[in-house]
Amino acid sequence: MPARPDLSSFSDSSQIKTTSLEITLSVDLSTSVLSGHVDLSFERVNPACSSLVLDAKDLAVASVVDMADNAPLRFTISSMFKDFGSSLIISLPSSCSAVCITYSTSPEASGVQVLAAKQTLGKHPYLFTQNQPIHARSIVPCQDTPSVKVPYTAHITVATPLIAVMSAMSTGKDSGEGVTTYHFEQKVPIPSYLLALVVGDISCRDISDRVRVWCEEPLLDACAYEFAQTEEILQAAEAVAGPYVWGRYDMVVLPPSFPFGGMENPCLTFITPTLLAGDRSLVNVVAHEIAHSWTGNLVTNANWDHFWLNEGFTVFLERKILSQLGGLERGEVIRHAASLNGQSALRDAIALFGADSPLTALHVDLGDVNPDDAFSAVPYEKGSTFLFYLETLIGGPGVMNPFLRSYIQEFAGKSITSDQFTAYFRAHFPGVEVEWERWLRTPGMPLVVPDFDQSLQKVVEELVGRWGTGQTAATDLDGLTPQQVKAVLTLLHERDSATLGTVATLDKLFSFSAYKNCDILAAWCRLAIKVRHKPIVPVALDFVTRQGRMKYVRPIYRDLFAWPEQSARAVNAFNEKKQFYMGICRSMVTKDLQSILVSQERMG
Repeated sequence: MPARPDLSSFSDSSQIKTTSLEITLSVDLSTSVLSGHVDLSFERVNPACSSLVLDAKDLAVASVVDMADNAPLRFTISSMFKDFGSSLIISLPSSCSAVCITYSTSPEASGVQVLAAKQTLGKHPYLFTQNQPIHARSIVPCQDTPSVKVPYTAHITVATPLIAVMSAMSTGKDSGEGVTTYHFEQKVPIPSYLLALVVGDISCRDISDRVRVWCEEPLLDACAYEFAQTEEILQAAEAVAGPYVWGRYDMVVLPPSFPFGGMENPCLTFITPTLLAGDRSLVNVVAHEIAHSWTGNLVTNANWDHFWLNEGFTVFLERKILSQLGGLERGEVIRHAASLNGQSALRDAIALFGADSPLTALHVDLGDVNPDDAFSAVPYEKGSTFLFYLETLIGGPGVMNPFLRSYIQEFAGKSITSDQFTAYFRAHFPGVEVEWERWLRTPGMPLVVPDFDQSLQKVVEELVGRWGTGQTAATDLDGLTPQQVKAVLTLLHERDSATLGTVATLDKLFSFSAYKNCDILAAWCRLAIKVRHKPIVPVALDFVTRQGRMKYVRPIYRDLFAWPEQSARAVNAFNEKKQFYMGICRSMVTKDLQSILVSQERMG
């Protein structure tokens, strides 16, 4: 029998495929348990298939019945395999096409975080999910693979006055004694990792007829201000990628332990509160999540070996959206500058894995490697760089933009591999020579980095040069954008250009340690740690213990763990706050610490 289409899933969509889900759950925040049932319909790709294999992780399955006659069905649950969970194997009668599975989740479900009331800004606990890449199986038994897309409906019962929102359109609610049941429907088929749920004491404000922001009440004004341009960004995305098919574009600003900048759940993008800079300087993350509405959510990687098809395309499209917003004269300059700055994140990620690591290729072979462990900037920035390179080969944006739109139209609703993209490109541009295998399979930096426009980078390089030689002035930042300030600090860190004395002077001149822009604060922390500027330690520890965004938390903890004089202090801080972080962040920081300890032992 050929290998399963997705080795990160126990299910085999080449044999049997889910066609719809109806999820009915009650949420008990006092026990951190979701309980209820899921009605799962399916079709047999192989008519001889006699069992339905689903992914399940730490689920207590009470019963499985045939929905046609309510007859009990035999099922077994395998032992746990690494971090992947277990297989739920259901024996099927020949006539069965839908099952009802009654179950409950574990209080330790990897895809769920429950916050106590004291961890929120209100008086009630709070729940949110994060299912990408393979955590939906901890919330609902399913074919937890991006190769399977299904529509779903859901009925979520919560204690009043809590509100439930999902990655679907609301279809109403029913009130009972002390509880409210919220109803949802997602008509556009989605992969399991885009199932999303938030339960909390949250409020909302409309930004446009189809855009709304949800958050805890005390943050509502700040969130409404920060994301006021979302409708404009959405319209710019439609101008590049085509019609928006998901109906609403709502956002929920989650508590600070959310481990990512955003999560592109359809109809309900998750957003980190670290974007609340007060000046809308970090809304490029919103452009990224909006771009996923086409690349990722509509056109999806078939499995996590091809993750670059989700993220590389989305970074590429995000920057085209920013170009659209920037106008004819400045748009392309902005896009080139963002692409150029992205190379620093790419170099950093490749240095962490090692330039020869197979995980720094675009098309990877994960096998039994948890996709969480492979997560980095590589599929994002290396993927986008590859697409930018292809754009230069075929004649620039005027050719690439219509091709990009046609690619989305061709593969909308499908889950595809790198080979399918390659074949589609070759069919459109048969005379263009591309070393596909080397580009997709070679680890390390891209084979070619395009000649990006340097207009916005000149002032950055000039300032890096002056600060690198200790020449500082109080007016140095006048006229610079926040993105340019971050680029200066990032390059100083990357090139080892600054001295301890210069960093101390910069701290006095610009008060970087008090910046609200978290991108700048994180870059500053890393630079100051590198030169052993001791006043940064309490600043850095405060920063990484009041938010859980891995983009910031992991590198700053790594830097502190590797500072002999401060390592124990950093380890203690992490251990004290460990339960604050979501499981994926907690796990990855722990692995980072173990890796550094092993490295230090080898060095003697």
